[in-house]
Amino acid sequence: MNTITETQYVGEATMITSDCIAIAFKRPTGSNPVNVNGYPLADGETFTVSQNVGDVDRTQYQVYFGAGAGSDECYVFRTLILDGYQNG
Repeated sequence: MNTITETQYVGEATMITSDCIAIAFKRPTGSNPVNVNGYPLADGETFTVSQNVGDVDRTQYQVYFGAGAGSDECYVFRTLILDGYQNG
C-alpha cells in the first residue's frame, strides 16, 4: 500500500472529513484552546486516530477554538492511500 501525508492549517472553526487511514490534530504550544469533537487538546498536545490495515476512517471531525490570549491554530495531518499508484 502506498500512502502520502497531507498537512492542513486550521485557523477557524471547521469540519474536517477524515477519509484516510490516520489523522492527527496538533495544538501548538501557546495557542488558544482547541477542541476536536468535544475533546479538549492540552497545550502542545497531539490527538491521533489510526485505523487497522485496509480500513479507512470516514469520521467528520468538528474543530473549534476557545478564548485565550494566543491565536486560533491547529495543524491536521492525514495519511491517505494513493489509489492507482504504480511503482516503477
